Amino acid sequence: MGILNVFGFFAIFCISSDQFNTFAFKIRTDLDVVTRQCKHLENLSPLLRLKRHLFCDYDTTIPPNYPKTTNVTLTLMPMIMNFKGRKLSLHSLMLLIWTDPQLAWTPSDYNEITLIRVNTYQIWTPDLTVNNSGDMSTAQHELPVTNCLLYSSGSVTCVPAMKFISRCDLDCTYWPYAKQQCSVTFISWMHKGEEVDLLIDGKGINMTDYMNDTVWDFKFIDSMREVKKYKCCPNDTFPSIKYNFLLTHFHGKFHTIVIVPTIAMMLLTLIVSCLDLKSVERMAIASANLVCHLVCMYNMFWYLPFNGVNTPNIMLFYGESLTLTTFAIIITAFLRKLEDMSTEIPNWISFTTTFVLSNKAGRFLILKDESKTIDGDITTEENSGIPKSEISMKKSSWKYFADIIDWLAFICVILSYAIISLMLVPTD
Repeated sequence: MGILNVFGFFAIFCISSDQFNTFAFKIRTDLDVVTRQCKHLENLSPLLRLKRHLFCDYDTTIPPNYPKTTNVTLTLMPMIMNFKGRKLSLHSLMLLIWTDPQLAWTPSDYNEITLIRVNTYQIWTPDLTVNNSGDMSTAQHELPVTNCLLYSSGSVTCVPAMKFISRCDLDCTYWPYAKQQCSVTFISWMHKGEEVDLLIDGKGINMTDYMNDTVWDFKFIDSMREVKKYKCCPNDTFPSIKYNFLLTHFHGKFHTIVIVPTIAMMLLTLIVSCLDLKSVERMAIASANLVCHLVCMYNMFWYLPFNGVNTPNIMLFYGESLTLTTFAIIITAFLRKLEDMSTEIPNWISFTTTFVLSNKAGRFLILKDESKTIDGDITTEENSGIPKSEISMKKSSWKYFADIIDWLAFICVILSYAIISLMLVPTD
């Protein structure tokens, strides 16, 4: 039995050795690389013979033209775009073309085969890194597994579907009519420019199949190729390709729910200043206007982007308008109190009211009816409209002085709204 066991062990060892020789890969310890090993099969079809010819001892880790430069041409074909916060997510097809002399063949030797399909893991492929990545977990991009077209000349064409995430700081200054410029920069960090050079064909982009976003209009601006040296590798160059895009926000409903209320609230604030100081409507409208401002600002909280670089002008406008509305309520309460004062009026106030009422413009604005007695104390002359009694003037000067301040406040509110409207209200 012992002798039989020994012969059985040697038989299994011999069979295992034969199977090991048929493996598709072998390890070369001298070069520390993994390469394919050929199977010795007879009567192969032309396609199998071609693949055996191409991939025997083919190393996928070495650039095709090493130590010379391998030129890789890029063409970006965006499909879907999503922009949120500070991240631009671009789902795109990437057309990559390069030439691999090791994969060239003579078609006449293989039944006139001029084109075959190979997987990306079977051949050398360039690496692409988004240099301005907004997500470091996806910054390094090896080509995903996909079919590539291999031509008899050695030209390789791959069109992988990839997702690129770049950082783009959102500028909300003119929201909801915001325009944002973003870029996506591709670079190869695994190979220096002397080994792998990135090129663009024409504009380097094809927007034919792009499906437009419902929030942002996505437009291509230009593309450029740059070659730089970095501190990490001062003796090497690294080419990069930068694509610039313009994103324009679709304002749509925001025009109605953001811009229109600003006009309505401006008018309400001005109407408050035009009403009579003693009227109940003035204080009621002023209070309602204040509440409307607070509601609109709270509503804006849900629509405005949270991660913008700058504060939106529309939010600054609401803040300034809220200040003017609060001022209108305070000035109304103060002038009501001022009208009811019965103390002796200071000389400078008496001089001011006399000066204002001594001209037609002042009388038109302050005196409600020049031909009647005001509060039973003051009458005006038929022609000049100047107060008849100095004593009566002093008794009613508080009311006139309050009216003067009210008109000055009205003018200040108008000027303030004109300035902040020109500076802060966004336009399309």
